[in-house]
Amino acid sequence: MTDHPAWTNPTGPPATVLVVDALANNGAVHIAIDLADRWAPHGATLAVVEHLPAASAMVPSTRTHVAYLAPRPGRLRARLPGIVARLTGLLRRHDVVLSCSEIGIGVLVSYVVARLTARPIVVAVHADLDSALEEWIPPSHHGVYRHVHRRVDAAICIADGVVAPLVRNGLPRERITVVRNGIDLPAVRARAAEPGNLVRHGIPTVVTTGRLAHQKGYDNLLHAHARLVGRHPHRILFLNDGPDRDTLGALTQELGITETVDFAGMVAAPLPSVARGTVFCLPSRHEGLPLALLEAVSLGVPCIATDCSAGVREALDDGRVGDLIAADDVDALVVALEHVLTDSSRLRAKAALGPEHARSFDAEAMAAGWTEALNAAVSRRKTSAHPR
Repeated sequence: MTDHPAWTNPTGPPATVLVVDALANNGAVHIAIDLADRWAPHGATLAVVEHLPAASAMVPSTRTHVAYLAPRPGRLRARLPGIVARLTGLLRRHDVVLSCSEIGIGVLVSYVVARLTARPIVVAVHADLDSALEEWIPPSHHGVYRHVHRRVDAAICIADGVVAPLVRNGLPRERITVVRNGIDLPAVRARAAEPGNLVRHGIPTVVTTGRLAHQKGYDNLLHAHARLVGRHPHRILFLNDGPDRDTLGALTQELGITETVDFAGMVAAPLPSVARGTVFCLPSRHEGLPLALLEAVSLGVPCIATDCSAGVREALDDGRVGDLIAADDVDALVVALEHVLTDSSRLRAKAALGPEHARSFDAEAMAAGWTEALNAAVSRRKTSAHPR
């Protein structure tokens, strides 16, 4: 079969297929949607492996070209040949494939199709590879992922802290580029001012927006809430869904706090609630550079986060614009929450410094960094030979 000629614009990014597993409400997908929208005039296509129900799926811009690789429901294994065939046809008309996550079916399919079409594959790494594999991937599949990560043409890491696991796994350091996550400050503020606030008037509310998963440490937040709510009335508002929803619901019943915890599910507009919360809490066990925390900082919201990564420390400027506490330490979380519930002035003074600090996390600079990394990967591929 003869390839269609790849379309390249030398003044912008290469023609890129950005692959996501689904249009789920998480930071990696937010970045993929933003880049696909920015790069639409340069031939970019957002390839989505699986459909989500319309109510829970992110909605790309109308100008973004979106291709669904598995248009019909059914078992994923049975649909894999069709997924590979559709992505192969798509990539033959593009220069490079960008897997927008370090784990998931998307990165595996992208690697196979990149080798079939002799196109470079770049993987976006949002978390510590070792931790992500341990939490999300069955041990029997770890070898496959590690094989892929040793052989991709390039990796774009969103923070310095996620580089070392890739190098230990065998990817040469010179193939890795670090590009910090960025946010569009005017857009974040505009979305925060829209309707959709779920914070109840007149009662302190701890707001959080991450996936309901073990990584996020929400069991610790619930335990801390249970210890505090009797003497300092407040509510917890979860603005997302995830695999641990039932487990966390059972824990609220066990702790006797169901009346003060709200599981709102995946909401289309979380920022109006984030902006009006008493405090934004990120109790994670591990992170990269979380967009949700950056958004809260940019809005001047008081923030408490676990010191679980270099990216979190960057977002809070080593504790200058928010409070950092030890990860997996319920006692420390109790103390931090009690401080803000009894007297929020200290943390609000820190939060007032947040919007200016957030200006250093610029979405334009992020897009330029990704563009440079992708162009470099395409250039290297043209001048070197990689085994299939």
